[in-house]
Amino acid sequence: MKHLLLITSLFFCRFSFAQFAIISDKDGFTNVRSDAKKEGKLVDSLINGHLIYILEKRGNWSVIEYLKRNKELNGFIYFDRHKLLSDYSVIPLKTRTDSSVKFVRDSIEIIVTQKPFQKNKHKFKYYREAPDQIELIDNEHYWGKDGGMPTTEYGSIRIKIGRKLIIVPKSAMRNFYQPNLDTIEINYDKEKNIFYIQSMNSDAAGSYMVAWKIEKGVYKDRLIAYGF
Repeated sequence: MKHLLLITSLFFCRFSFAQFAIISDKDGFTNVRSDAKKEGKLVDSLINGHLIYILEKRGNWSVIEYLKRNKELNGFIYFDRHKLLSDYSVIPLKTRTDSSVKFVRDSIEIIVTQKPFQKNKHKFKYYREAPDQIELIDNEHYWGKDGGMPTTEYGSIRIKIGRKLIIVPKSAMRNFYQPNLDTIEINYDKEKNIFYIQSMNSDAAGSYMVAWKIEKGVYKDRLIAYGF
């Protein structure tokens, strides 16, 4: 129980300083600069709705990380050119079991599950210089154990709106291990019909944060933050 409270405390402390957000600019896009100043070199531009992770504030500027064309990038944007995911309406937690959480509001029901990691269904590559440490799982980088063998993984994410059922594809949860169901937060942009699901997973050196975006019943994107 103390371990769970520590994880939850770290999650919310981290969110008080750094958070997931989306680009939200009256022009429909915003510029990313190399420095925290208007004269800073223009390095990129992001359209409204693009997922970002805000690391910190520097005066009137936000330091951000984001993914674009499968590349991890960073830079500075003006502080009022984004909207925090947590600013959207919250779908509250209804029930919790050892393997699932259910969030309910009105006709919306969202269930996230986890399951034991099945080693025999995966392939592993180990570091040459450290043969007991895993480098890749299924030929890809993975999150949650920092070289160790995972013990749990996501099972499913299911969203039900009235009679409509949305099943988030397994590819959206690929490479994510050691989920912490107690840290999940779900926000809903009713106007645009977008669900944002956030969670902080694992602990210690393997910790990572993830945000998923499900728009109009379709999984659109995910963003990982780690190394904090």
